[in-house]
Amino acid sequence: MALGSIAVVVVLVVVLVIVKVTGSNGPVSLKAPTDRPASAAVAAAVTGVPISVMDAVGVSTAVSPPLVDRSQPLLMLNAKPGAIYIGGEFCPLCAAERWAIVVAFSKFGSFTGLDETTSSPWDGTAYPTLSFRHATYSSALITFQPVEFQGNDTHGLGTRKVIRQLTAQQSALWATYANSYTGGNQGFPFLDIGNRVLGMTSSYDPTVLTGLTQAQIARALSTPTDPVTQRIVGSANYLMAGICSLTAGQPSQVCSSTAVTTAGRSLALH
Repeated sequence: MALGSIAVVVVLVVVLVIVKVTGSNGPVSLKAPTDRPASAAVAAAVTGVPISVMDAVGVSTAVSPPLVDRSQPLLMLNAKPGAIYIGGEFCPLCAAERWAIVVAFSKFGSFTGLDETTSSPWDGTAYPTLSFRHATYSSALITFQPVEFQGNDTHGLGTRKVIRQLTAQQSALWATYANSYTGGNQGFPFLDIGNRVLGMTSSYDPTVLTGLTQAQIARALSTPTDPVTQRIVGSANYLMAGICSLTAGQPSQVCSSTAVTTAGRSLALH
């Protein structure tokens, strides 16, 4: 009898704990992601990946190369070769690709105002990422316009809103390449480097980021054999090859690196 009573008490305690955790109406409500300024350590690690790490990663088999398209005139913005990114904070594929974009473009200029956030927890897994919502980019070599077109989900799937309107040029380019490659579906992410190198989706599977923090991802970028680094830096190497094809091979220490020249040959950019 004593053992039976103890068992009943244990069951009741477990039930009460479950009710406390999940509530009487189902699982715990998911929380909307919030943006916060990227920490100095994260920003420094992501924008300062050593060329030795780039070379060690090279052309990673874990990465899908971007598209190469010469059907449109060279994209010029503010009298310099231009690049455009269009994404959404909610988007899990964007969450993966932003890491590579920041690594790559940081070799040609500088970002300010990067944020840390996650993709929408209602749209699959909440992957740790960066955001361009408040970011600006400056470079003497290339004009880069990173746009977070839509924000994050706030209280369920599809509750995001437009947070930044596109220019007519950005919208037209997005539609043009969507018609060429995705049957007119203007999905996220969209990356156009000079109307020559295009990213119409994530270049790697974002599940490699599962369970990590931004700080853990940033620290991994110093280790070429890390699966996260293989994907982020491997993708960035392709993007840098695309940028170098627009900047007359400058800066030379980047564009003449083994990683970038190999990626450029793979894309037939040389």
